[in-house]
Amino acid sequence: MKKVLIIIPENNKGKFISKGFSAAFKKLSFFTYDMKIYDLNKDVINKIAPDIIFTFWTGIKEKNQIKQLFEEITVKPDFIHCAEYFEDIPDVFFEKKCHFTFYSNSKNKKNKYIQPVSASDYKSTFNGYRYSITFAGNPADKAREEILTELVRNFGVINIFCRSFDFYKSLDDITEQKLLDEYEVTLYKKSYKGYVDSTKELADIFVSSKVNIDIQNQNSKEINYRLLEITASGAFIIAPYSKVVIKQYDNGKDIETYRNIEELTDKIEFYLKNIGLAQLIALNGKKNTISNFSYYDKLKNILKGIYGKDFSSR
Repeated sequence: MKKVLIIIPENNKGKFISKGFSAAFKKLSFFTYDMKIYDLNKDVINKIAPDIIFTFWTGIKEKNQIKQLFEEITVKPDFIHCAEYFEDIPDVFFEKKCHFTFYSNSKNKKNKYIQPVSASDYKSTFNGYRYSITFAGNPADKAREEILTELVRNFGVINIFCRSFDFYKSLDDITEQKLLDEYEVTLYKKSYKGYVDSTKELADIFVSSKVNIDIQNQNSKEINYRLLEITASGAFIIAPYSKVVIKQYDNGKDIETYRNIEELTDKIEFYLKNIGLAQLIALNGKKNTISNFSYYDKLKNILKGIYGKDFSSR
């Protein structure tokens, strides 16, 4: 039985994805070790003597940590690194003979990374709606601040879940740019609902929200992980329109999309009045995500691309 060392990064998204791949490795009959990056040293890795080291999306500090580790270890595993962008991959990987990289902005289909999601991690029971309009993510971004302030201006208090540091950074930006008047700033402050750090809590929030919104660059060439999380939860989402999204999801059937702020506010108003239709779309979206974005299937494709054989029959 081959051994796989899964390096768990510090950020929450990286943790969720790394653990999802760990479960997929186990399902394919690999023996896995899940280790936080700062718990690792050369002696630990040499003792485990993994056949494969797998890691996802490392930050700058983590990249330096990995570089040091991989320069010191004496074992010679295969290195598999999945990343959102090519720049996230530590330089040390390119110094190794047995390195394999998969990243979403790759133009080569053989090593293009397509994000998976675990439906079981986002399993939730619907117990009624607690929220009307929900945004989960870092609001401290110009495009996001413009949209969120417009939603507050049109709908009053909404629901924003994020780190307190990020929320107050966005509040400073909004105040400095005078995007809201004094009363509207009060509504924006009331929209902050705290930070959530588990998939179960996120799923409960998504499914108990009448409308979940995603805010991303509309020219993006990848499907946002937040969209996968929300649809896996069985919740309704209005996401930015993009060719890559509508290629995978039927617009108006699996999810709803918007091209500008005006269209977003119109569609939010429509679906708040037609919640039954939103529920039907959410159900279709969940089926689509479960069928096409599992860790098991994505890992099988990655391993087949590397080793040239199907691991599903192990």
